[in-house]
Amino acid sequence: MVTRVVVPSEGIDLPVISRAQRVPRQGPDRFPPCDVALFHDAFAQPGEDGATYIYAHAQAGMFLPLLEASLRRDGASLIGALVEVYTDDDRLYLYEIIQVKRHALDFSLALDVPPGERRLVLQTSEGPVGTVPKLQIAAEPISELPADPAEAHPEPRPRACYGG
Repeated sequence: MVTRVVVPSEGIDLPVISRAQRVPRQGPDRFPPCDVALFHDAFAQPGEDGATYIYAHAQAGMFLPLLEASLRRDGASLIGALVEVYTDDDRLYLYEIIQVKRHALDFSLALDVPPGERRLVLQTSEGPVGTVPKLQIAAEPISELPADPAEAHPEPRPRACYGG
């Protein structure tokens, strides 16, 4: 399973937890916690065909740099950026960002992966709590490598941030 996501060019480095993990006082409907990213368990894991879907709030220390970059020339500076995804079996998957989709209303970027292909989708909010349009970023795999176990297993410290 995914354990960490890093976007070096944007200063993003977050532990990743399952969306099923509950955080005390987190609020209704699996509202995402702060200080971590989440993987959507309805989608694939790295190394599996299909899309791996990781999301986090557009807040400082999380995916805010992705949102800020998307507001400048529709995210052109993100194209070609490297994304590192670590897994609990001590693997490092490297991806290259190929598409920035602003104002997404559905999961089509993750669902429209041709058979036998793989994709990473990063998602964050475009507005305050409850805003439906989302920012989605697609990346294609470029490499898979062994990872240092210490780098693949960061200590997640999710914090309830419902309403904020």
